[in-house]
Amino acid sequence: MTRIADLSQNKVVTSLILDTQSRLADKQAQISSNQKSQNYAGISTDSMQLVNLETSERKMEQYLNDNVYVDLRLNGALNSIDAVRTSVTDIRGILRSLMVDGSLAAGIDKDNIAEVKTQEIEDFLNTTMNGRYLFSGSKTNTVPVVAGDITTAPAYDAAFNTKAEPSFYYQGDDTIIKARIDEGVVLEYGVTAANSGFEKLIRSIRILRSTDITGSPPNDANFMKKVEHSLNLLNQADDEMQAIQMNIGTRIQQLETTNKNITISQNFARGLISDIESVDMYRAVAELTQDQTMLEASYSTMVRLSNLTLTKFI
Repeated sequence: MTRIADLSQNKVVTSLILDTQSRLADKQAQISSNQKSQNYAGISTDSMQLVNLETSERKMEQYLNDNVYVDLRLNGALNSIDAVRTSVTDIRGILRSLMVDGSLAAGIDKDNIAEVKTQEIEDFLNTTMNGRYLFSGSKTNTVPVVAGDITTAPAYDAAFNTKAEPSFYYQGDDTIIKARIDEGVVLEYGVTAANSGFEKLIRSIRILRSTDITGSPPNDANFMKKVEHSLNLLNQADDEMQAIQMNIGTRIQQLETTNKNITISQNFARGLISDIESVDMYRAVAELTQDQTMLEASYSTMVRLSNLTLTKFI
């Protein structure tokens, strides 16, 4: 039993002990977790700032994750175009031989080469990445290139020039794919197979395939005009595909720069989050030791009060 005279002192000491025990538990949790609090309530003055920083950091992480796929598509498109351009060398060699000699060396089958190169171009421009066709515009589930019959010639005008006919092979749409690569930054990175460079290449091969070079001189009276036009188209196609590659390379550099900036901002945000959440270990240990000493003193005081009698007092 507690005497009435000792009641107030006991309440004060008991309250002090409970407060100290609570602080000890908090400090032990902080030291073990290295965090000031296990919930936002424990850092109420900084909770709003922490929530905003965590939201920003998650957005930046999402941008970096999404940008990985954008980078893959850009590099995939770059590799495909590089492969398409290898067809130019073989076709150019045939056309130049026809321009100079009016015929081809024995064993060179231009028709077979034209068909093989057309199939290669189809395969390269029908490249997929993560289940998406890279050159179909927004119709990413549609095969972009399905060439028609290349034995049929495009429509010639009076000077034996032709007009662009992307519909001869292209199945996609004209949409240029975009991606938001950072807050307020939109990157146009898509290329469609209907691009003028690809169209001219296919049209050049189509002219070569459909032109009759049999006979000596060739049976086609307008043979030389067609070959010259085909070679001009081929050279233009090569220049335009090179320009496409340069544009894609610029997009890749822009993406790399953006990712670096995001990473810097993300690391800065993580540092601020750590400053808010993380406990000062040296200070926490010092305060824990102080509270332990205080608790021991409180226990000692409680014991003395409980043993206090009038006889001992006298």
